[in-house]
Amino acid sequence: MKNHLKTIELITSKAGKTIPLQRKAFNQGFSFSNLDFKKQLDIWDYIYVNTDDFRTEMFCLYFLEYHIKNRDYMLSSWPIIRLWQDKIIRWETCDQIAKVYGQLVEYDASLILPTYKEWNTSPNLWHRRQSIVGLLYYASSRKHYLPFETIVNLVEPLLRDKTHYVQRGVGWTLKELGKAYPEEQEKFVFKNASKLSSIAYSAGTEKWTTTKREKLKEIRRAARIGK
Repeated sequence: MKNHLKTIELITSKAGKTIPLQRKAFNQGFSFSNLDFKKQLDIWDYIYVNTDDFRTEMFCLYFLEYHIKNRDYMLSSWPIIRLWQDKIIRWETCDQIAKVYGQLVEYDASLILPTYKEWNTSPNLWHRRQSIVGLLYYASSRKHYLPFETIVNLVEPLLRDKTHYVQRGVGWTLKELGKAYPEEQEKFVFKNASKLSSIAYSAGTEKWTTTKREKLKEIRRAARIGK
């Protein structure tokens, strides 16, 4: 395992700094790439847990993404990869694994949502961010959505969260929610207009018409004056 870790860290250090170059290096394969999925996952898990290198962590996430269309592989990996979130300290890895978690939600929401609910109230900001970003990781790529109420029940508690990256997550999730449930999203945003941070407001209404955005601005302005 240690040798695998050193090898991957060496590859990532030489591959280049851009994501396309890193992905190209990953796609060339490794000495253990022909092992069965479980054995490969064990290796990548060891690498992920024991590396301090950001790009090596991303290689571990590329491995999951490579197998993302295999429902059985993904669901069987959940007890291991749910713990990977505990190590995340930056938005790049948080959002990369959100792609995997989002697919898992689509495969079996009942398995994943209890963990999301725990993360939603966690003191760890990356847990809170993941609890909503991983719900609709790109609505356009989802074959079906969670019920609207299930989504907003996790978004609403974070509307007043003071953390920048959580607010970025709120805004992004509201934007994606608008693609899945446009009418319901609009009503929710207007209802909670005074609670939205400037970050969440900007991202969450990005696709709105100028007229609707101006109307929402007036409501937000009135709420500020009334305080």
